Amino acid sequence: MKRTLKSLILLASLSLSPLALAHEGHDVPGTLKAQHGGIPKSGKLFNMEMLAIENKVQFFPRAHEGESVDNKKIKITGTAKSPKGKPVALQFAPTANSFDTTVDFQGSHRVNLEIKVDYEGKSDTFKFLVEK
Repeated sequence: MKRTLKSLILLASLSLSPLALAHEGHDVPGTLKAQHGGIPKSGKLFNMEMLAIENKVQFFPRAHEGESVDNKKIKITGTAKSPKGKPVALQFAPTANSFDTTVDFQGSHRVNLEIKVDYEGKSDTFKFLVEK
């Protein structure tokens, strides 16, 4: 009896795992791969990959599977906030496939970035942590 109850509990816990609840068309944690060696995040409009090298940060917008994104229609704004400082507006320079900026660590070893993306009348927000 005890063995059957343990088996049922184990079976129930496995069936409620995040992988069991995922279904086609949605990202399962860990399945979004970096194409530029950065940190990818899934968004409502599209995916965003952030690559940070020292104080230079690049953002690479990427389409969800089966969709396309026109980088010329994307507008990115954002702020950087270190634990010791106040939020500072970021200035972005668009390139062929990325949006580049620099961050001021304000004497800290990390900075939190909050990026707002506007695309075709819709917006999305991404949060990243950059460390030295």
